[in-house]
Amino acid sequence: MSAPRLAWLDALRAVAVLLVLYAHLTRLVFTDLRAVTGEWLHAGPAGVMLFFLVSGYIIPASLERHGDLRRFWSSRARRLLPLYLAVGAVLVLTGTPVDGPGLLGHVIMLPFLTGVPLITAVFWTLSFEMAFYLLVTGLFAVRVTSSSWPAVILALAGALTAPLVPLRLGQVPVITTVLLVLGLAGVLSRRRWAEVAGGLLVGVLTLTLLTLNMDPAHTRDGLLIVAVMFAGTEIHRADHGRIPWWRAGAVLAVVASCLLAVWLRELADLDALTPRYVTRSVITLLVIGGGFALGMRLRHRPVPAWLSRIGVLSYSIYLVHYVVLELTRPLLSSSVPDPLLAAGYLTMVLGVSWATHRWIETPGQRLWSADAGKHPHLADSRR
Repeated sequence: MSAPRLAWLDALRAVAVLLVLYAHLTRLVFTDLRAVTGEWLHAGPAGVMLFFLVSGYIIPASLERHGDLRRFWSSRARRLLPLYLAVGAVLVLTGTPVDGPGLLGHVIMLPFLTGVPLITAVFWTLSFEMAFYLLVTGLFAVRVTSSSWPAVILALAGALTAPLVPLRLGQVPVITTVLLVLGLAGVLSRRRWAEVAGGLLVGVLTLTLLTLNMDPAHTRDGLLIVAVMFAGTEIHRADHGRIPWWRAGAVLAVVASCLLAVWLRELADLDALTPRYVTRSVITLLVIGGGFALGMRLRHRPVPAWLSRIGVLSYSIYLVHYVVLELTRPLLSSSVPDPLLAAGYLTMVLGVSWATHRWIETPGQRLWSADAGKHPHLADSRR
């Protein structure tokens, strides 16, 4: 059993990544089980939304605690970029087609919002992570760090505008990169006027991409994804006594209601607004929120070591599992019994993930980190 201070967040990450693994793997094995469970739970969306809620809980808190945008972006770059770039490089070098604009869109971690094709399906979530970091940076730069309005406004805007008209701007990785570099240069300059100007630029840029250049796959819930992340921030603030719980509860109610309303509207548009599918939407929402609430409720209890370990490896598991799935697809589609196929696949994913965490993620935490010895929290791979 494991009981470090952040073990409960690792446990939530483990649950999230296992839900995603289940959603993807059961397209090829245990398809009968998927046919049953899929009627009552959207495992994939539940997993990624739980990931987003955890990010929203911990990421802005780290920035506000240290109060330094340079340290924040250095920490984020060390945490995400080494493995992200390594996986992207492997895919490109092994034949995944990508042109110049596509490559640039991936380098800035915004392919899903700059209109370029993804080189692997799971990279879409990292575009929303990046969008969230940019919005948090913009708010911090203009000294808006305790408002509940971002979550509420984004949730209501997402519900009222869904579905957004997709890709109005088209492929815009070059102009996005230029504006992103200018904005981040400003917020990292430590000159007050430049911080404000840069914060406004990255904020406006991000909101523009979210509203005018959303990939068609998420024109209904793209804004709501970011709202969910800001809802996680509200939970953290209430949890640490910075705002009353009633205020956080009100924000959570708005975000959850908007998310459910959009899901139900989509069912109606698909002529599938049946009691079963309505129930599935409610259950999926309860798994996201209830899972997080249960994690908080049990946070002071020991976490099973295996679950905590999967949480620590969750970033590696998430990025490599789909690559392994594509590589092993011919075998997973064979006549070998499903339990053996699933066991072999999971063993391979965990083995590769252990290796990438050991030799890419962990060394990456030490890159560009002159302060790593003085500030051990900067090398915490779970943040």
